[in-house]
Amino acid sequence: MNMNLTCTQHDLSLDPEIENAAPFDDLQISFHAVQMEDLQPMSQFYQDWLALFEQDPHALLNHHPDYLLYLHPQLQKSFPDRPSYVMFCRHQDTLIAAGICCPKNLSTKILRGMGPARVLQGYYLKGNSFLLHQGHQGNSAFLEFLLETTLKFCQQQHGAFLFLEDVHLDSPVKDCLDRLEGRCLTYSHTGYQPRSLIRFPENAADYWNQFRSKSRRKHRKMIRDNSHLKLVRITEPDQIADFLSAAHQVSKNSWQSQRLGLRVKNNDQEVNELMFYALHGALRSYLLMDGDRPVAFKISNQFQGIFNDLEFGFDLDYASDSPGETLLLLILEDLTEHDSPCTYDFGEGDAQYKQRYSSEITHSGAVMLLSNTLKNKSLLCYLNSSRGIDQAARNLLKTTGIYTGLRQLVRYGRLGSR
Repeated sequence: MNMNLTCTQHDLSLDPEIENAAPFDDLQISFHAVQMEDLQPMSQFYQDWLALFEQDPHALLNHHPDYLLYLHPQLQKSFPDRPSYVMFCRHQDTLIAAGICCPKNLSTKILRGMGPARVLQGYYLKGNSFLLHQGHQGNSAFLEFLLETTLKFCQQQHGAFLFLEDVHLDSPVKDCLDRLEGRCLTYSHTGYQPRSLIRFPENAADYWNQFRSKSRRKHRKMIRDNSHLKLVRITEPDQIADFLSAAHQVSKNSWQSQRLGLRVKNNDQEVNELMFYALHGALRSYLLMDGDRPVAFKISNQFQGIFNDLEFGFDLDYASDSPGETLLLLILEDLTEHDSPCTYDFGEGDAQYKQRYSSEITHSGAVMLLSNTLKNKSLLCYLNSSRGIDQAARNLLKTTGIYTGLRQLVRYGRLGSR
């Protein structure tokens, strides 16, 4: 197996364990420190990457080279001394796999560690997986090899971890992580949490048939009672500026911003991200308006048949009108009537309204992959102990009802969820 690095100082040599675990001959792997010129459409680097993206049926929007082009200035500003890397794996000069590693810092506080916070430096794998050539789709041993090789490269760049932000419990990546146990270490500060999906039937309008007649009447009544609120679909580049301005206005008086900080800042980064979605035909966001006043918003996209729920907020002044559920009902009506997706992915986190409208519950969570060293074993022992104490405290509060009450007070200013 031939290994070389592009734009790095040291060759990536494989440990015997990795070579024995990956019986692939004549592979050439290179890790490219990304430069802006690499991301220009006329470069061979860009064209090779784009060709692999277009033929991978499981490619995600953030696997596209243009997405890294949008993200690159922000990463350079945040990590001026730590470049992003693109991994190319070739077989006989044919590109068969690609992955994107971007720098990331994680505080032990975020990881649920107790005591004084310490910052860990590492990398995250964009899209939580790799682009793969058709001939290597479903090859779990190859995917396992790519994960382990990428982790080794991150370690050589003095990265403490390779972070996967959103791993589905039933995904090939999760199976590979399980098989890597013993050779690598894994830690999930979130655990695998419920994740709600809607699988729309072939005739999307039949989705409503899953509800009892009483529930359907309740849905119709809520829409009638809020008939003064109008839905606006956002799909075009020239809608983005007004949409973000309205979402920013709503966000300033939403429970999410009160609890977590301002969610929609209406800055260049957000404009560029939505513009990327729009230019690739994937922008599908929504506003709920009361005349000229924005009431609620949803930032979302639709790509390869999946509607992705990314960010949501409503004006607390309208809380008594159930603006969040009204917005969701109107969006579901729009999705079942116009350019219907196959799947609605509610995203990370659990909520009663997600369970109420979903047709399937799966699980997903963040995973940190580390090399199997004594230092990392000590780190994981500390984090697992801290997380266990934290979870026990949360469970106690949930048992007494205090946790739910506090959550409702934070979100709605009163007890009783909407």
